[in-house]
Formats: sequence, structure tokens, C-alpha cells
Amino acid sequence: MGLKNMGRRKKIDSVVFYTYPKLIFAWPVVILGPLLWLLTGAGGNEEVIGWAYLIVLSLVILTLSVDIERNHAAFWAVAMAMFFFLGKWLSEAKGFTLFGDVYNFLGGLDVSYDRGFGLALSLTLAVPYSVMIVWTRLQHRWRITHNEFEHYSWGRSDDSLARGAKRVRSTYPDLLEFLLCGAGTLIVYSATGRTELRRIPHVPWLFLVRKRINRLLESTSVTPYNSDIEESANEEDDRGGGSSFGNDSDAL
Repeated sequence: MGLKNMGRRKKIDSVVFYTYPKLIFAWPVVILGPLLWLLTGAGGNEEVIGWAYLIVLSLVILTLSVDIERNHAAFWAVAMAMFFFLGKWLSEAKGFTLFGDVYNFLGGLDVSYDRGFGLALSLTLAVPYSVMIVWTRLQHRWRITHNEFEHYSWGRSDDSLARGAKRVRSTYPDLLEFLLCGAGTLIVYSATGRTELRRIPHVPWLFLVRKRINRLLESTSVTPYNSDIEESANEEDDRGGGSSFGNDSDAL
């Protein structure tokens, strides 16, 4: 009896998640200011800290400004590795030291971290960041149940996808967003997967949200009544009829 209870997964009735604007990906800059203020005050190497802060800041700016697909990221990683090894070979075999000169030039810039600037930037960003968190909780709350896909927006009419079997797919269009927040896009299709009903971008920790959605779908009881509804929904999927969500084999 004990082993049976251990193997039984706890059923859930709903999944709640939020979708955020791109400002959510600025969290490293928000938290680094206070942390590096303490670290530099304790005598940390300001040049090393400065380069680390510059790299993190560049990563955040790239995340906020461009979308880098997985294949594109792999291409650039391979290209950079090829240039690195080409530079090493040219340096040893031909005495061509361009890459070494670039490295020496960057090292000679005397980059150092300004703890006052870093803390001021973090505090400045913390205000709109906090407003964004509160605003998202009020305006961009999503809730999935066995029968509905609901969007709650305070002060405006709510949006609900009901009366139809749905397929849910999760994608990760930006590698940097995934690295910073595990974020991706949740796409809701009709029962047959031919019609896209909703596209919900910038969902943090989407792989955890998707795991809970899968548990919700698995806990849906299959009855002759539900089966009849699903068959009807498959015939009228472009109009959104039915009563439960279906899992998408292409997801994840």
C-alpha cells in the first residue's frame, strides 16, 4: 500500500503562470549592484570585477534587443572557436599576432568597476522593475484548468478559451532568454493542431510550467462523454468547440 501511494502522482486542478515584458531579463543588472558594492568594499579585484560586470551587462543588452535562435548561437559559437584556433595557429606557425595584439589592447584599457555607478544603476532599475512585477501580476495572469484557458487582466475584460480540446506546445525562440530566465513561448493550438489560437511569449521557467501542464493533462479523466465532446471538437476545431486539453506530441 505504501509503495502504491509513493508511485501515485498528486493530481492538480489548475496551472497558474504569468507572462512578462522583456524588462524581466534585466534582473542580473538589478542584483549585481548591491552584491558588487559589498564585494568591492571587501577588497575584490576591480579589474576582474569590471570585466565580469561588462560581460553581464552586454549579455543583458543583447537579450533585451535581439533574439538569437539556437541554430544561430551554435553557428556563432563554432565560428568564434574557429577564429580562436586559427589565431593560435597563425601565431605559432607564421608569427602573425593579431589576436594576441587585440588581447593585449583590451588588457591595457585598465577597465575597473565603479561601485557607485553600479549601485546607482541597480537602484534606478529597481523602481520600474518592481512596478513591472506588480503590473504583470494584475494584467498578465494565465490560468489553465481541465475545461478552460483563461487570461485575467485587471480593469479589462478577461479572455477565455473554452468549449474546445486544445493542444499546447512550448518553444524557445531566444537562447539568451532561456539562459537568463528559462523563458520561452507557449503556443495554444486547436485540437487538430491546424489553427493557432494563442501565442504567449516570455513565460519564465517555461519548462517547469510545461511540466505542471502535462500533469494537469494527465489527470484529466477520460469518459465516453468527454470522448464524444472531443470528437465533436475535432470536427469544429477552427471554431474552438469541446471540454478538455490535449497534449501535443511535438512539444518540448
